[in-house]
Amino acid sequence: MKFINSRLVLLLGVVLSTTAFANVDSLPANVDVVPLAGITNDRDSNVSYLKLMLSEGDAVRGIYLQTHAHPSQASGDGGAGANGGAYSLAEIESEKGVVLRAAQGRKVILLRGNIDSQAGKGSLVITYLTNGLSMSYGQCKVGLRKSGARHWKLVNAYNGKDITDIEIKTWWLGISTLGNVCPGSAPAKPGPFPRSHGRFS
Repeated sequence: MKFINSRLVLLLGVVLSTTAFANVDSLPANVDVVPLAGITNDRDSNVSYLKLMLSEGDAVRGIYLQTHAHPSQASGDGGAGANGGAYSLAEIESEKGVVLRAAQGRKVILLRGNIDSQAGKGSLVITYLTNGLSMSYGQCKVGLRKSGARHWKLVNAYNGKDITDIEIKTWWLGISTLGNVCPGSAPAKPGPFPRSHGRFS
């Protein structure tokens, strides 16, 4: 039993020990990116940047996530590394949404929602693994609002404040909360991941 628990702790440590995200697609042609928020993780020094992909006329095409690895955690010659992931609006608005972070066969962070370019607003749900043993997930809502030409911002859905930094806070079995996104400082209430068609509740 101790051996199994040790392996589980090691596995979850790998799952949560990096903010490097899953997708590595390059930016589509004729698309610009505008910054939304930086993402940090209390288990490493990497920083990821969440950006909105826009085409002509400020039409939202999707979300781009770029991760910069700290020099001490980058591979190769020891220099800082970077990778990115492009997620189309159609994927984000689908029933399953998109997997922003996956490790060891586990979906760790997922995103789903709707963005209306003409109305200049959006509503998103971030789903995150709270317990890798029971495979429980928590969810937090986040708003998206256009504040000017080629300028959008994330908005906390619970207190209306702008979000410029997202802090992934972990515990040994998963993610306890998303700082500046989820309400209050306490962990969001875990719940089972909706399995029917991968739909978020």
